[in-house]
Parts: sequence; structure tokens; C-alpha cells
Amino acid sequence: MLTKKQRELYEYVSGFIQTRQMAPTISEIRKYFGLGSNFSIQKKLNILREKGYVSFDKSNTARNIRLTGLVGETVVLSILGQVTAGIPIEAIEIPEPVEVPRYLLKGTNNFALRVRGDSMMDANIEDGDVIIVKPQAKAENGQIVVATINGEATVKKLELHPGGVTLRPCNRSGQYKPIHVAEEDEFALKGVVVGLLRQYQA
Repeated sequence: MLTKKQRELYEYVSGFIQTRQMAPTISEIRKYFGLGSNFSIQKKLNILREKGYVSFDKSNTARNIRLTGLVGETVVLSILGQVTAGIPIEAIEIPEPVEVPRYLLKGTNNFALRVRGDSMMDANIEDGDVIIVKPQAKAENGQIVVATINGEATVKKLELHPGGVTLRPCNRSGQYKPIHVAEEDEFALKGVVVGLLRQYQA
């Protein structure tokens, strides 16, 4: 288990490697965290190595940090707000950290939203769940997506057809109706749901 500061360091190194395809130098890490000593950074990296999160490549002295790919590795995302699985409501900014297993993530810049409503229960998305979303402006027919309609956010199954776009609920009760996107609607696809977290009550 990492402390908060250790996790911040690990997340910086991990994000740097993902976006730039190379490891940061000790000096780059020191400047990012505003520290005055390379030794303090090296000491923190050694702790990450001892805990099995990173290793050092002896063939590259400048950018020698390597991720170990731990099976249980997690990433801290921010829950950016709420999204309905019912009638669309405006997304609410509620910064809240959540620890997510890395295997749930797809690509970079994933974000999390808390679901309100039960219109997607037949897709195994229930009220109170946290969904992990891969941001993208396009999606394939049948994928579960997060979209905004006239400024309001919702999670639904995407249906593409010659007549346009339909956002369909997944609830056999018949309580919720499909949302047919009209030409005059301000519609934007925010991303595709790639993962889900659920907290069970004891």
C-alpha cells in the first residue's frame, strides 16, 4: 500500500511514461514537485522499487525508471460529477477521488462519473455505481456511452440508424423511454463506458 505522497509520485511517473513513451529524469520529477534535492526524489523512488511498483534499467542512466506492471496496480481518478441512468439531468461538479484498478482503464485521460437512476440495470449499471469512461467523440452501435443532450448528461446504449441517433435505456420494466436525438438538439458524445465500480453494503 502506498502513502498519498508515494502514490502521487507513482502516478506522475506512470502518466509521464504513458504520454511521452519514456521515463522522466530525476531532475524533471524534482522540478514537477518543487523539491530542491535530487537525492530526496531518488530516496522516494527507491521506496517504490522496494514495494514492487518500479524498477531501474541499468542500461539507461538518465531515464532508467520502469513500471513493473503489478497485477493489483491502481490509479486514482476524480469523480467529475453525476450522470443519470434515467431522465437526463445536468452533470454536477463533485470532485471526489476514487481508486480504480488499472486494468479497467482504456488509453489515457479516463474519467469517472457516479450513476443516479436505474434505467441501465439490465446492462449491470445500478444506482450509485461509479462508471469509468474513455473520452471519445464517436462510438460504435450498441456501445454504452455517456452523452449530453441540450447540456444534460446521461448514460445509455447507443443506437445508430439511418434516421439518426437513439439513446436507449436497458430496463425491461418499460418505465423509461428511448431518447431520440432530433436535428435541433445539441448532442455530444462524451465517451464510452469501459469499466464499473460498485460498493456493496455490509
